[in-house]
Amino acid sequence: MADIKHNTTSSNTPSITVYWLNESRADRIIFLLEELELPYVIEKFERGPDKLAPEELKNIHPLGKSPVIKDGDRVVAESGFIIDYLINKYGTNKNLKPTDEDDLFQYNYFLHYIEGSLMPILVTKYIFLLLQKQAPWIIKPVVNGICSKMDGLFIGPNIRTHLNFIEGELTKRKWLAGEQFSGADIQASFALEMLLKRSGVKEEEVPNLTRYITAMRERSAYKRAMEKVGKTSMTS
Repeated sequence: MADIKHNTTSSNTPSITVYWLNESRADRIIFLLEELELPYVIEKFERGPDKLAPEELKNIHPLGKSPVIKDGDRVVAESGFIIDYLINKYGTNKNLKPTDEDDLFQYNYFLHYIEGSLMPILVTKYIFLLLQKQAPWIIKPVVNGICSKMDGLFIGPNIRTHLNFIEGELTKRKWLAGEQFSGADIQASFALEMLLKRSGVKEEEVPNLTRYITAMRERSAYKRAMEKVGKTSMTS
């Protein structure tokens, strides 16, 4: 059963419903709405013991995934599309989408890179950790061995490649798309927190990523968003 919360940060803009699922990427949509200072409603859903989303989410969108929002009669799914949709419709005065050609190029790249390249390897890492945790005791040694081998040969090296890439990009710019915080950073927020958490590296080994995440978490909109969903960070 969903739990509904209300937030009224403004009174002269449309109300939006966010269908939020625990242990999902929906936090970043709350983050964006706080940056945009839009009124919205959160309808909360909880994963079952099998870690799957509840069937009720399919009543909102046939794929039954989160995040998904409803803006009036329009249902909008997919994180990157939701972010661009909300910024284009409601955020033209919030400077969340670059106007400089080079910065806009980076913005569009990272909007797609996060879900297209980075999240698949992080999800794979999560699935293998889940397999190790939930494997029956009689086959746990075999499962642990296979997962450890895959992590060493494939998952770990790929995570390190992404970590090095992001660290390098953040030596060039304060934020992913330039010196101005943007929707690309909101899209990246969960993934980069998870990348640092799952990589096993120490924060001092990636000073630019550490600086970036710290600055993200210090934003007042981020703090308000985490308060709304009862967390201290997206990976807590």
